[in-house]
Amino acid sequence: MKWLLLIIGILILVLLIVVFTKVRVYIDYKRIQTNDQIHIKLSAWHGLFHYTFKVPVIKMEDDSAAIVVKEEQEMNGNTKKEEKKKITAEDLRDGFADSLEMLQHIIGFHGILRQFTGKVQVKKFTWHSMVGTKNAAHTGVLTGACWALKGSIIGVLTTYFNFRIMPSYSITPDFQRWQANTKISCILQFRIGQAMVTGIKLLRYWKGGKPHFKSRKLAKLSGDSNKQSF
Repeated sequence: MKWLLLIIGILILVLLIVVFTKVRVYIDYKRIQTNDQIHIKLSAWHGLFHYTFKVPVIKMEDDSAAIVVKEEQEMNGNTKKEEKKKITAEDLRDGFADSLEMLQHIIGFHGILRQFTGKVQVKKFTWHSMVGTKNAAHTGVLTGACWALKGSIIGVLTTYFNFRIMPSYSITPDFQRWQANTKISCILQFRIGQAMVTGIKLLRYWKGGKPHFKSRKLAKLSGDSNKQSF
């Protein structure tokens, strides 16, 4: 009996540690000329556990409209997997259709999502860009439009997320050459328990039975074996 109580106590302790563990998500995206790079890192327990997801190459395929993406995954310093993926217009269409399918099946999806994002703390947010068209007048108009667009996007983000710092952003005009470079860097933090509660709510308010997903990954949940995984 004592061993049983001890095991139950240990399980409860482990569960509490997991629930209250803070996870930090480091997101870096930059586009220089035609090169895009994405770097996402998840870290917990002051870096004792970390998982890194890198997309060092994003480019358009010459003979089609598909996007070729190279991915690298790394956990605690050990590279797990490197692979190339091709994203076609059909993949994007199916992903959008799946998003709509989920929205139709979950009651109050927007409210549940907003409750979670409201608890996500933003520890850092910087977004700096450089634009140019080789024409001074056009560059001025483009710079003003980018300021308005960037300000609107950040305004929406600040209503959904818990910003603990002032976002830093800028638009630098280049009157000498064509430019469309940008760099975004942010740090998010939330507790695993908050993500677990959100997941439980999404399952709890699911309605309408089995969904009919179209994308290759989610189609397996619908029992459609005709779709192949990436």
